[in-house]
Amino acid sequence: MRQPSLHSVIYLMGFLDLLGVSLILPLILPVVNSLGTSHIIAGCITSLYGAIQLLSSPLVGWWSDGLGRRPVLLACTLATAFSYLLLGASTSLLIIVLARAIAGVFKHSQTLCRAVLVDVTPAQDWSQVFGTFNATSSMGFIVGPMLGELDNGFTLVCTLAAALFVVDFVLCWAFIPEKAFGQGRVEPKTHSKHPQQSRSFLHDIEWRLFWDIFLVRFFLSFSSLVYRSNFSLLVKENFEASPRVIGYLISFQGLISAATGFLTGRVSKLYQNSSQELFHSSILLCFALLGLTMAPSLLLLVVCLVPLCVSTSVIRVSSTAVTIDRCRPSQGGLVVERAARV
Repeated sequence: MRQPSLHSVIYLMGFLDLLGVSLILPLILPVVNSLGTSHIIAGCITSLYGAIQLLSSPLVGWWSDGLGRRPVLLACTLATAFSYLLLGASTSLLIIVLARAIAGVFKHSQTLCRAVLVDVTPAQDWSQVFGTFNATSSMGFIVGPMLGELDNGFTLVCTLAAALFVVDFVLCWAFIPEKAFGQGRVEPKTHSKHPQQSRSFLHDIEWRLFWDIFLVRFFLSFSSLVYRSNFSLLVKENFEASPRVIGYLISFQGLISAATGFLTGRVSKLYQNSSQELFHSSILLCFALLGLTMAPSLLLLVVCLVPLCVSTSVIRVSSTAVTIDRCRPSQGGLVVERAARV
């Protein structure tokens, strides 16, 4: 029997990853509200995951540099599965906070999968591979929110999400090799010889070349993260949307993101200038967020979601391309990984 390619396995893991996440997204807010919390507390809890993930991402990245992608990815998928089981069994606000905190610390499988892709992919193919990975992963957001309305409630949905991460764990165990270094990185042994360097950006990155693009990526990602973290609360409060409607809206975003992901390669060829592509998509993101904030009706909000999803998908690929253009060949994989963590 022919073994699936490593790229196909990573694409499948990305799909299952976001499928599991999107299962519970429309349901977390109603569960938190059912415990009698205020809107401020509910908003803080829904934002907790993103905030902790932002802080823990560099630590997990450095950990994977020292121990290798496979063991860290195994640990992260298993810990994430446990966090969703804990979330499904929660009967108090404290348990929900603990479960979301654990997920925030360990749910870095998307970034780690991208790091594996960098390790095994020639530099000239990164844009195409990342576009396919983003598109395939986004397809999980199409299916997940619809399945989130299954009968028998929140516990069943969380258990199903945990099972998907267990499948990711098995896929990683079975198909990802101990050493995945390939053509994407020219000097894979640097970190093992100098483990202290993998713990510091100052040793790994020439900041005079990359500080501006890293800063741009941070602000663009942060703005999208803030909005998406509070999306369910915003739609519920402004338009009195039910969890089912919120789930459909999240699925719609996944559909647009997936379609855009498959077309990003053509967009890049059309531009022939990654910096200009990034600039225009950033402007589109600004207008999309402004429109979403001021949308007076649910219909206009749906319309504004289209440029939001298109711009974020293009930004992921174009910012990666800008980063690659500034790299020496031997630093490409390392810098792309660091940029993803930012």
